[in-house]
Amino acid sequence: MRHLDNDTLAAFVAVYDHGSFTAAAEQLGKTQAAVSIMLSRLEKHLGQRLLERSRQGITLSPAGEKLIGYARQMQMLEEEALSALGCYDARTRIRIGMPDDYLGTVGAALIENFSQRNPQLQVEIVSDFSFKLQKSLEEGHLDLAIVTRRPGQEQGEFLRHEAQLWCTSPNCYPERQSVLPLVLFPDGCRSRPQVLAALDGAGLRWRIVCTSSHLTGVETAVRVGAALTVLPASVISPEWRILGQNDHLPALKPLDLALLVPADAHVGTRRLAQFIRELITVPPADMPRPIQAAR
Repeated sequence: MRHLDNDTLAAFVAVYDHGSFTAAAEQLGKTQAAVSIMLSRLEKHLGQRLLERSRQGITLSPAGEKLIGYARQMQMLEEEALSALGCYDARTRIRIGMPDDYLGTVGAALIENFSQRNPQLQVEIVSDFSFKLQKSLEEGHLDLAIVTRRPGQEQGEFLRHEAQLWCTSPNCYPERQSVLPLVLFPDGCRSRPQVLAALDGAGLRWRIVCTSSHLTGVETAVRVGAALTVLPASVISPEWRILGQNDHLPALKPLDLALLVPADAHVGTRRLAQFIRELITVPPADMPRPIQAAR
C-alpha cells in the first residue's frame, strides 16, 4: 500500500510556492540537496513526475496539478489537528488585502460564506492598490493578499485571467464622442497604463473627466458624467453596456489575478487561502455578456 508523507508533501508545496528548491530549503530549514532528494523520492514513489523544470522556472506537471490541492488540504488537516490538541497558539484574526474592485464579489463571499463556516476566525479585509498590498504583506501588516500582477511578472500563485472590458451605464453613449470621456482609477492602478496606451495606439483622442480610488466612485462618475471606463469583467453590473471593437474601441489584454500567501502562514490563513482558490479559479457563471449599442 502506498502512503503519502506529510513532510515530503510540505517540500513539494514549498518548492512550487517559492519557485525554487533553494528558497524552499530555506523555508523548511533543510539543505537544497535534501529537498531535491525528497521530491525525487516522492516522484519515484508515485511513479509520476510532479514538477517541470525549465528556463522559465518551475511549473506543475499534470500529475502535480492534481496533487497540489490534496497536499495543501493534508497540511491544513495536520495543522488543525495539532491546533485542536493545543500544539499551536490559536490565531483568530486574519487580515486579507484585495483591490477595491473585488470587495463586492470576493469580499462579499468571504463575509457571507467563509466567516459563517468559520465563526472562530475574524476576517479583516483591507482594500488598496496591488502594489501597496504587496508591500503591506512584506512588512507583516497583512496575512495574505489578492493582487493583479504587473505585466511580465509572475509574483504569487496564479488564480485566473481577468478580462478588462470597456463599459458604461445604460442609455449613455460616450463612445460616439470625438474625444472619449474617461473615468479611471488613479495612478498606481495596474490597468490604467494599459488602457491609455491602447487608446493612443488606436489613434483615439481621450480626456479623463474623473478619477476615483473606489469602484463605487468610478461607477457614480460614469453615470453622472455619461462617461466610459474599464472594469474587470466579473465586477461589471449586468445592466451596464459592454463595448468593444465593434464600437471602435481597442481590445485590452487580460490581467492576471494572483494570491500571495507567506510560507509560514498559520492554519487559519491557509484555510482562507484554500477558500479563495476554490472561489476565484473558476470564473463566475453569471459573467456579463456584451450588449450591442443602439445605432
